[in-house]
Amino acid sequence: MTVAAPAFAPDRTPAQTYAEAAAPLPAVAWVEVAAGPRGGITLRAGTTVDPDDVYLTGHFPELTVYPGVFTLETLRQAVTAAVGHCAGRPPELHRLRSARFLAPLLAGDTLTVEASVGPVAQDQSFEVTARCVRGDGVRTATVRAVFRWPVEDGDDGR
Repeated sequence: MTVAAPAFAPDRTPAQTYAEAAAPLPAVAWVEVAAGPRGGITLRAGTTVDPDDVYLTGHFPELTVYPGVFTLETLRQAVTAAVGHCAGRPPELHRLRSARFLAPLLAGDTLTVEASVGPVAQDQSFEVTARCVRGDGVRTATVRAVFRWPVEDGDDGR
């Protein structure tokens, strides 16, 4: 499938134009949040793999498989829904410490993400540990990541 490149507006850079054209599609249908240990939170979020969703068109057309990167996007959107925005911006996936994909998610499968979100550190970062489970109870992925709210320009957080 061929997709036309977005038209560039004179007041927008190419990067801004592509970022707007490639805005993420909803990857979470619901999110539940509760207080967690040590000042953090826990969350549960879920979605159902729909072979008719636009982002799966052409991806293994004969056998719909939810890509691992979409599992990461489901986690990212769930974390954003749970913690909100800071200064009008969502947290970013800053560092992916570990991602293990253990079983496939196919058309019609439900995905539940269960995550522990640590307290916010001085550099505006926080640890997230997630367990992803299919509707039949099979673990599909485990993820350990660091998220961070964007910091001032020139401060890369190192």
